[in-house]
Amino acid sequence: MAEFQAARMQHTLYHADCRTVLPELEQRWAGQARLIYLDPPYNTRRQRGARRQFRDSNARWSDTLRPAIESAFRLLSPAGFLAVSINQTELFNLKPLIDTVFGAERFVGLFPVKIRHVQRQLMINATFHDVYEYLLIYRRDKAARFESARRPPRLEQFKHTVTLLDQRPETREIQGKRVDIFRPPQYELGTTSNGSPGLRRYVIAGKLATANWSGEWYETHLRPLGDDLLIRVWGLELQGLGYRWFQTGNRRRRSGVYFQSLGAAGRPILPSNDIDYTEVVPTIYREGGAGCDFKDSKKPEALLRMLMEICTRPGDLVMDFYAGSGTTLAAGIKLGRPVIAIESDPQALSIIHTRLENLRSGRDLDGIAHCFEVKASGKASGGREPAVSPRRVSTVHRSIETGD
Repeated sequence: MAEFQAARMQHTLYHADCRTVLPELEQRWAGQARLIYLDPPYNTRRQRGARRQFRDSNARWSDTLRPAIESAFRLLSPAGFLAVSINQTELFNLKPLIDTVFGAERFVGLFPVKIRHVQRQLMINATFHDVYEYLLIYRRDKAARFESARRPPRLEQFKHTVTLLDQRPETREIQGKRVDIFRPPQYELGTTSNGSPGLRRYVIAGKLATANWSGEWYETHLRPLGDDLLIRVWGLELQGLGYRWFQTGNRRRRSGVYFQSLGAAGRPILPSNDIDYTEVVPTIYREGGAGCDFKDSKKPEALLRMLMEICTRPGDLVMDFYAGSGTTLAAGIKLGRPVIAIESDPQALSIIHTRLENLRSGRDLDGIAHCFEVKASGKASGGREPAVSPRRVSTVHRSIETGD
């Protein structure tokens, strides 16, 4: 991914229906996107207001969306995530659709996004006041995890020691892992005396026995081996020692214990699905600066910032197949994530280019003049590629519209 070095961060904007562009993107970027965000038409079937202009009614909605979901699966890296915005109209059709492509086992969760105040009811003819939209998040590989900070460990808890008095264990292979078994008196357990960190001791009981990886491994594979055994399991603590110590129970202490090293300590601060933008949405028309009032479910930058922060690292590739007002592009520019965005609607494209001009000139709400390049691509009405000037977004926009 050399194109995406921070020193020359470049973004790409396609003027096209995503279904015509995705085969080309798959040839170049298959298996490389860390985050793909989709904000497709919600199929609300409304025939008034902004939705009439965007023709938000499609009897074959699932069939229309399927190619985008299938391409997303092929474009994502093993550590990548797919996030799809939707409201309640098609929510229960969307999940089975994605399940058939990704597999239900790769579903991460449903994230309700509160966007309206309970007291601020504008649609007086509605059956109920709908205050939520939703994010469905999937991962390309079941082992993928969100990026998260970690709480620092409490050093005073790391006071236990393991001393081997006999280096000749019984060695077995269990579930593909090397297991070294020491029996009394081959080992001695103690505590540190010179203030240096040792190991933290966990009693395997309650949730630790049923909802913790080490606890479950102990209960399933180690507990039946016998009493008072010291067991070293290689590969259960990759971030620390490279192995994890266990001690089996006995008649007096039925629960086993395991020991954690300082290198594997510190619990992750996990993101939650409590997302509330009710204070942001009423003024969302201001995001992007003057000329960026997009009246078709404009997404707050805070939403894309949150997704990029938990799903990517700086320099990771992000894609958006329904770019809308360019929120994903704006967030990627500010956070240092290269973005490939696709949008087919001329009015939305005009807003995107205005937004990019505002970002470049410091007229965005943050007041910062951002330095970036945007390569534009797409078929104009004449059927040929438009000329592109990455230095002048306004020139790019005119090229797309006129084919000059």
